[in-house]
Amino acid sequence: MTTTTTEAPADTPADIPAEAGAGGLGTALTTAYSDAIAEVYDEIYPSTPDLEDIADFLLTLTAPGASVLELGVGTGRVALPLADKGFRVHGVDSSEGMLARLAEKDPEGRITPVHADFAALDLGRTFDVVLAPFNSLCCAVTPDEQIALMHAVARHTAPDGHVVIETFDPSDYHVQKKNEINTYPVAGRGAMIESIGVLPASQNMMVHNTLFLDGEPPKSATTVMRYLWPSELDLLAGIARLELSARYAGWREQPFDGGDSRKMCVSVYRPLP
Repeated sequence: MTTTTTEAPADTPADIPAEAGAGGLGTALTTAYSDAIAEVYDEIYPSTPDLEDIADFLLTLTAPGASVLELGVGTGRVALPLADKGFRVHGVDSSEGMLARLAEKDPEGRITPVHADFAALDLGRTFDVVLAPFNSLCCAVTPDEQIALMHAVARHTAPDGHVVIETFDPSDYHVQKKNEINTYPVAGRGAMIESIGVLPASQNMMVHNTLFLDGEPPKSATTVMRYLWPSELDLLAGIARLELSARYAGWREQPFDGGDSRKMCVSVYRPLP
């Protein structure tokens, strides 16, 4: 691990900053988990036309060509469609494996990758939109880590910019009594079995994946997430001087009424003066 943070050319991830410890356990777990599944991530969670809805949604907030900072860029499932729509995207991830896959998919270097811990991030500039899709905020596993992450989001948001955070309503998961098991095919190569358990007292979800790929021994990866309710997210945002301006149940601005753990929660915040 190195000790500087810089913007990187498209084929060379930037270094993790010295203060990366701010992310603590959450960053360490997320990094190890992401590195372990990077090679099959796109097969388990393939790109879909719905991902283009994210770009269209951002166009309701800002103009084409605007700058976007995506937290948890991964293999570029969101970032590449944003670039297709003309956005100038910086993508942050703590996983070298994920950023390597992004580089393979982005030979033109349209996405600027940054290898760093979200919570410690300080690029010395702001963006028109800071985007945290697919529960990126939940990769911080304690309230203190989530507060640090929200402060990082705020310091990278332009005064007239927007923060867009996708989470989920955790009501059903919070009362889950037994592990939930899901199986995902890895096209023509095997499968991944995922087990999700819940620790309600700390609002943590334990996610354990085991990969079974042809000709390879089983490989396991475990991570922890911390879920939060929309009202709790608003409190975290307020600590970082961000104010809720809209909330939807999806990227097509569906009304949000909560109460369903599978329902998306897309929250839009603006910096307070």
